[in-house]
Amino acid sequence: MHPILGHRGRLILYLAAWLPGGLLLTAVVALVGEVAWFEALALAFPLSQLYAFICLAAWYPSRTIPATRAHVWQAVTQHAVAAVLSSSMWQLAGGAWAALLSYLRIFASAFESFTQQIPLFFAVGLLLYLLAGAASYLYIAFETSREAQKRALEAQKNQELAAKELELARTIQRRLLPPAEQDGPGFRLAARNLAAQFVAGDFYDYFRLPDGSLRIAVADVAGKGLAASLIMATVKAMLPLVAADRSVVETLRDLNRKLASELAAREFVALALAGFDPRTGRLELANAGLPDPYLLRSGAGVTTIEAPMPRLPLGLRPEVDYGSVEFGLDFTDRVLFITDGLPEAPIAEGEPLGYESLRGFLDHREPRPARWLDRLLERLREATLADQDDDWTALVLERIE
Repeated sequence: MHPILGHRGRLILYLAAWLPGGLLLTAVVALVGEVAWFEALALAFPLSQLYAFICLAAWYPSRTIPATRAHVWQAVTQHAVAAVLSSSMWQLAGGAWAALLSYLRIFASAFESFTQQIPLFFAVGLLLYLLAGAASYLYIAFETSREAQKRALEAQKNQELAAKELELARTIQRRLLPPAEQDGPGFRLAARNLAAQFVAGDFYDYFRLPDGSLRIAVADVAGKGLAASLIMATVKAMLPLVAADRSVVETLRDLNRKLASELAAREFVALALAGFDPRTGRLELANAGLPDPYLLRSGAGVTTIEAPMPRLPLGLRPEVDYGSVEFGLDFTDRVLFITDGLPEAPIAEGEPLGYESLRGFLDHREPRPARWLDRLLERLREATLADQDDDWTALVLERIE
């Protein structure tokens, strides 16, 4: 149906255009056939009514047309012309059909006068009207069903295409991340990145500098899904370039300036950056809005590593004076970096797991960091709800001899 006029407006317009034309052609039929007015109406009415309502139901299917004054007048004109032409053609056809039947021998011999033929003409016309009306609605229903099937098929194809594109995006994102496990001189490292959706806004990264030291980063981009993953890819590409000849603190400050000039409002990146020297065991940590990492020492329990304030996420304000904290790692000491998806994972009561509860999952020991990290995530899965609301990213660094 035409979206501008609507069902009621089209009905009124068709009747307004059809009735005058019908009365005029009824007069023509009455004069040409030399019959009374009521006889002419009986002859012409059924078929003209049929075609007018067929047009009402089937002409001008739905289209997206802006409701401007010009389009409204265009629609009114088109419908009025259609109503006049449809009623005119079928009034004339009805008159010719009735005149033809009146001259056939079977009708002339069966009825004494033309007046006696009127009820038969009316009955036959009404029957044709009902049959044609039913056929028209069946046709419309068939067309509607076919269009619905076509739209459903197109929607299915679009969904399949979107799923393929998301799977491709996830594959590319995984390729951007370094290997999930890495052994090097003086350290072992393991990381896991679990997306809440097809693609993640969290990421981890590590790389060696020319002096032999190691840079480790864990980050959480605001939001989830494809938009967050695009920002993640941008930050991941920037980080090694910015950190190449800068300290941990300088890296955060310069990266923050770049992101503040490029990200939109409400877009930011929480990131913890550490510099580790495997030869001396010294680790420097700067934190821009990520949860405090955990230090795990044999026989000494679990402690948090708090970087100095301010700890504003990257990209919110161009000038932030980040600071760092330095400490030494003994052999077999481990540092766990996490994003907030782990402590904020909902438990059975709907409340978040919490940081204190998370600490209770860190007391077990495994000989290798990768196995320890996998076991940690398994236990967290068992303790929290199945639906993952946020990305989970964790990285554990262990100093070895």
